[in-house]
Amino acid sequence: MRLIVAFLITIFISFSCTRENSNSNNQKNELSKDVILEYAKGFSIEDRESYQIVTIRNPWQGAEGVEYKYVLIDKNIKIPKYLKKYTIIRTPIERVVCLSTTHVAFIDVINKSNTIVGISGLDYVNNKKIRKAINQQKVFDVGYDSNLNYELIVSLKPDLVITYGVGGQVSSYNQRLNDLGIKTIIVAEYLETDPLGKLEWIKLIASLYNEEEHANLYFNKAEQEYNQLVELTKTVNTKPKVLFGLPWKDAWYVPGGKSFLAKMVDDAGGEYIWKENQMRESIPFDVESIFINASDAEVWLNTGTVNNKQDILKLDERFKDFTPFQKAKIYNNNLQINEFGGIDYWESGLVQPQIVLKDMIKIIHPELLPDHELAFYKIIE
Repeated sequence: MRLIVAFLITIFISFSCTRENSNSNNQKNELSKDVILEYAKGFSIEDRESYQIVTIRNPWQGAEGVEYKYVLIDKNIKIPKYLKKYTIIRTPIERVVCLSTTHVAFIDVINKSNTIVGISGLDYVNNKKIRKAINQQKVFDVGYDSNLNYELIVSLKPDLVITYGVGGQVSSYNQRLNDLGIKTIIVAEYLETDPLGKLEWIKLIASLYNEEEHANLYFNKAEQEYNQLVELTKTVNTKPKVLFGLPWKDAWYVPGGKSFLAKMVDDAGGEYIWKENQMRESIPFDVESIFINASDAEVWLNTGTVNNKQDILKLDERFKDFTPFQKAKIYNNNLQINEFGGIDYWESGLVQPQIVLKDMIKIIHPELLPDHELAFYKIIE
């Protein structure tokens, strides 16, 4: 009897191992190639014969060694057993909740804005089609961060919630949504250090809709235009120094020297004051430090919500003695703003880096683009 039991156990183990090895071999034997990404560092897409494996890396500030993997597979294809260890996202998605307005811009580019059913922060949305849908109560505000309205999100029955996070707490929001049976994917384009790297995340968003060809055509055109502008600025003889921002709650945050804004200043033929800094995140300074280190700035950009110099003085009277306040070109990125204060630069500007760069060149070196009319920036006088 013992010999029979031992024999049966041996057969079972052998069969199980064979099946497991077969599944593993099936996965390995599928033809595989990586989707080419020229600029983005935060994600990768591996194309298999019938599905894609998406890897998201370090998707919040300070994250190290953090990795999320997803499998995108068409709704009409049966899911192989060897893929069930991954988070499966069925494509094309038809109902989506966006926790950032930048997601709206990506989705609109591939003409799928009609799939959006929920957004975090409706007031900040500028997209006209979405604003119309909001007024028709077809798109709802799902809250923000710790105040996410999970009950509402569940009731919207999304195929996917596209999330993002400044800190690691986003993982707990994702987990709670997953526990409620809702699929999530984290998108972190804001951490990219190259404007074209930020835009390149459109390739991931397009994969969720099986619209890769559309996204590639759009990206390639924007890339070509952007790089032609960079070639144009290589002819300049001078590089005016550039300052960003205004103080907020006693701290003045400026872009890190490895941020996308620092890269854009260089691409526009300017010199970013903190170009030697090695951070991609924003750097906090007190106002006095800015007054000392940025006194020779010739261009001052992205000045919050102000519309004129008087608005700046209302924040701090000491600005009247700040040399850039007196002499620099001051421009704010709030030319396109909705009735609730939502600034379109932070939405559609993401997917039009070549237009933002044109604006910057027009401000820093107006002689290079004499006929360009500013699209996102306006002068502060």
